Amino acid sequence: MLIHFSCLLIYPKPISSQKNKAEFYAQAYIYPYFHQNWNLFAPVPNSNYNLYCEYENNGIQKTDLFAEIKTIHQTNRFKGYGPLVVAFANGIHYFEKNAKQQQPMNGPISSDLNFKIIQQAAKNYLEYSKKIQISKLKMILVVTETLTNKQKVYFN
Repeated sequence: MLIHFSCLLIYPKPISSQKNKAEFYAQAYIYPYFHQNWNLFAPVPNSNYNLYCEYENNGIQKTDLFAEIKTIHQTNRFKGYGPLVVAFANGIHYFEKNAKQQQPMNGPISSDLNFKIIQQAAKNYLEYSKKIQISKLKMILVVTETLTNKQKVYFN
């Protein structure tokens, strides 16, 4: 029982380049029997997202917001960024699938409520995480289909 719970504690630890014996045995024990693969409950995503944001703060600052949040979450899953990743992914997915324009270059998006929700969420996240005030936020959403590598670009 002690070995079982030790492996459960070691398994979700962020992956390091140097694995020790405990990590190796935890992977070998947990993965085949207890690993929770999310695609048991949802279809495999067919798109990758990049949400580029540009804002003014001591000069022009740029970031790929979705990649930043996803990286923080993948680095340490105990920080609580999981719901944020899911919220942005679902919001972008819902916007993209229901967007009226389906050409490769779409924009500027001005009257779509779903895009405004993503924009407001991005602004709130940036203001909270960077402890700044943003008056104007420029966003570029790049959606890349995983099978065909076709890209769609939306911007404000």
